[in-house]
Amino acid sequence: MIYFNNYIYLLICIIPALLVTGPFLSDLAVCIIAIIVAISIIKNKNYFIFKNKYFIIFIVFNLFLIARSIFAYDPVFSLKVTLFYFRFALFSIGIAYCFYLLNPKIINRFYYCLIITFIIVVIDGYCQFIFGYNSLGQTRFHEYRLSGFFGPELILGSYISKMFPMVMVSFLILEENKKYFFLKIMILILSSVILVLLSGERAAFFSIVLFCFIFLVLTDLVKFKFKILILIVTVLSLITAITFDEKTKSRFLDQTIYAFYGGKNYTTQEEKESALEEAKSKKQLVIFTHDTHSHYMSAYKMFLDNKLFGKGVKMFRKLCSKKEFEYDEWSCTSHPHNTYFQLLAETGIFGFLLIFTIFILCLIELAKIFFKKILNKKYSVDNVNICLYGFFVIYLWPIMPTGNFFNNWLSIILFFTSGFFIYRNNKINFNGS
Repeated sequence: MIYFNNYIYLLICIIPALLVTGPFLSDLAVCIIAIIVAISIIKNKNYFIFKNKYFIIFIVFNLFLIARSIFAYDPVFSLKVTLFYFRFALFSIGIAYCFYLLNPKIINRFYYCLIITFIIVVIDGYCQFIFGYNSLGQTRFHEYRLSGFFGPELILGSYISKMFPMVMVSFLILEENKKYFFLKIMILILSSVILVLLSGERAAFFSIVLFCFIFLVLTDLVKFKFKILILIVTVLSLITAITFDEKTKSRFLDQTIYAFYGGKNYTTQEEKESALEEAKSKKQLVIFTHDTHSHYMSAYKMFLDNKLFGKGVKMFRKLCSKKEFEYDEWSCTSHPHNTYFQLLAETGIFGFLLIFTIFILCLIELAKIFFKKILNKKYSVDNVNICLYGFFVIYLWPIMPTGNFFNNWLSIILFFTSGFFIYRNNKINFNGS
């Protein structure tokens, strides 16, 4: 394994940048890492790694997904996702083992790569907001949204909010004891949160705000008065952005009000007045938006049809147009746009409980830290672990629209952070003892 470690480390370092290019190159890197890890474990007969309880749970989950795919409405379509889903477990193990073998000073290069990539993405996003086009000359692909390097994908806010916890981890490890630490933290939080707001991604904005709340409440990096200062400056900056940027105001206030009252978002300024009046005249509230409400109801119908095992991964898009699962004309899409509705529809109670249990366990860990701080003022917290648990909480937060849980791009981010969590907390004994 040591022989291949340099290749794995190089791929790990460029994963954050590859994610910006899209799912293909980043997933290719994941596959290469998974293959190298599998070959190395078999060649060196390090089978004890496979006996780890976390790996066993993942493999049982993967085998369940494969079995459910075989009996799904469209087995081949479903198996395209589930058959090689285990590569993500090998990817996480590869990260953990690679870091375990390396000198901490060498690992620091990874942290720098992550931070530099993140800063470039943030600066590029602000360029698009200020000048109307980014560093590649790409203009806005949507009147109310920023996309930066991601072009028509409109996932700039999602990338920032999901990579932000690992960026904070990297920043803490590299900068915690250096000069101007407080100022750097404030600039990092402020610039990231505001850009996610300007990106127009409401779910991503909620996620990064929730993470910052967890970070400021639980960490002991800065004094309480400085935390209050960060909070005040951030809130005032957000209010200013919403007040003076009409597009941001329309996206986060007007369109949100309209959507909650069952309407569909307008796309031009001319539709604004009539849309808001129509929204206020309606009495029936929906879950987030009319579209997402329809998706959730359709997913719920699928869950009721097979409560224990669901309909199979990627089957929502195949079945949502069927009469027995259709809620209305807006209910059909690629996935339900909520992690837990998707898990209920496609994996049933079995898949739902596994992922929801992980979410609850992370909440419990954060709650333990909170109460220990209250009961013991001298209690020393692990700031890095707070960031890692915070990531899993915002990633698995149940009450908001989300992407496809089995999407390659999102899975890479999830297992990328999971690999570091395994390394940081010694969840696998690589000595084999």
